[in-house]
Amino acid sequence: MKKTFLFLILTASILVFNVSCGSQKQVPQQKTSGSPFGDVYEVPCAVYDNNEEFAATGIYRGSMNQKGEVHKFALQNAQSIIRMKIKHAYKGMVSDYSSTIGNNAGNDIETKVTMAGDQIIDAVVNNTSECCVKFSSVGDDGHIECYVAIRIPKNDLSEKIAKEVSNKLSDDEKMRINFNESQYREQMEKRFEQYREENK
Repeated sequence: MKKTFLFLILTASILVFNVSCGSQKQVPQQKTSGSPFGDVYEVPCAVYDNNEEFAATGIYRGSMNQKGEVHKFALQNAQSIIRMKIKHAYKGMVSDYSSTIGNNAGNDIETKVTMAGDQIIDAVVNNTSECCVKFSSVGDDGHIECYVAIRIPKNDLSEKIAKEVSNKLSDDEKMRINFNESQYREQMEKRFEQYREENK
């Protein structure tokens, strides 16, 4: 009888323990690194805009058997990024400039100024030379990544644009808007710097 009583108490204890353990919700343990972004890495060939230069890093992934194509598309990606930055800054500059000359000067002058700038920007960006090229290791799928960094000096760019704008405008148009090549270049350099400050 004593053994049966002990056996019943032991069985009841086990049942109570199992029921209480089963009712508790299991919370998975999360691994925390302390960073809200998890593990982060800087891109190879990382370059950043500064006071003197626009900069961009292009990335492209493709077959290791087409390294030349992968490299070419990474360069084109960098050029697209830098072209977008420069054209955005230049568009803001032309907009500021147009508001100072007023509408009475005519849209044709603004169009000429914009087109001259766009032509030089495209020519300069298309002729960029790389300051860094790196390839990743080959992945299990036979693909690699290519990283290409390029830089474009702001002063050189603003000088070329101001000269091209000056060449596109007739003497009469220059007089109508009081165009001065060196002042235009200075305004552009300020706008390029303002763009960098706004996009830090």
